[in-house]
Amino acid sequence: MSLILQAFPMAFLISPDANGEIANDKFSLTLEKENLNLVKIATNLRLEDINYLMENINVPYKYSNDNYIFENGLKLNWKIYNGHYCAFFTLRNKNYLLAKNVNPASYLLTQAEELLRAFDTVVKRNVRNISSGETFYYCYDTPYKLKEDILDLLKAHKIENITKQTDLEIRFRHNFKNYKYLRNAKKETFYLESEQKISLLNIIAGEKSTTSRKIKTNYTDREILLKTLEEYGAKAIEYDEFNVSCDMFGMKLLYSKNFAQGSYDLEISKISDESSCDNILQDLKDEYSSNIQDITYRTIIERIKNKNLRLESEEIDEDNSIILTIDVG
Repeated sequence: MSLILQAFPMAFLISPDANGEIANDKFSLTLEKENLNLVKIATNLRLEDINYLMENINVPYKYSNDNYIFENGLKLNWKIYNGHYCAFFTLRNKNYLLAKNVNPASYLLTQAEELLRAFDTVVKRNVRNISSGETFYYCYDTPYKLKEDILDLLKAHKIENITKQTDLEIRFRHNFKNYKYLRNAKKETFYLESEQKISLLNIIAGEKSTTSRKIKTNYTDREILLKTLEEYGAKAIEYDEFNVSCDMFGMKLLYSKNFAQGSYDLEISKISDESSCDNILQDLKDEYSSNIQDITYRTIIERIKNKNLRLESEEIDEDNSIILTIDVG
């Protein structure tokens, strides 16, 4: 448990296109997660802010003036882009992660978000340039070499809101979001920039002292987690492939997938009553276990029926375990 002293709004990524697909049943870019190669964030930082930030955060290796390597394997390059300092996050060694059975794209997403929150803490404000029209992009490799190929793709899916097109860049809007196909002059194929949505959360409300906690859970199933939160009265539930967030009794809960362990890590903010928080966490744990048990029970009963077996009896013991007796003769 750690005391939160910041009173600045922190930004959280919501509803990302984590698999590179535009959210429309009739149109999919069909890019796999492995195609993700860059996370780009426009910041509100000035040069002196960046110098202070990099001096006060744990960066073991700086390999050139504006390039850094972190212990988690991420590379960071600071660039001036459209008048703003932008943080460009890439991976140092994808093959190493693949060898450890960790999806590189998923790892890049989660670790970049963790570093952004660490940056917020160091400079004591949200570092994302929320006022910029280019706040946060995921960048994917694509197989397209010609502008005409991309225009044919968009036309085939009746996407007509094309705002710019040149031999090196095609911009369009779809479902209220911005997308860009870009190609460097020296690179044969285009890459795709997919705009992401950002939500600001005020960590401290009023003058009440609040705390934050990080907890490892044994929750592995997103759908059961969502069901549990809904049943327990969670509000403002947002989720994507890797994260689930919600408001509950004045607290903010953020579940993030831990890819090494396969379960969700929980970060709780805006805690004003530790005892109530403990009770809520225990109730959620019990409710999740109950939902797991219910789904397991239904699955077993269905299998018994499908195999034409006969259920002789079922009992519930003192710890609420269900004991099924099956006639296999």
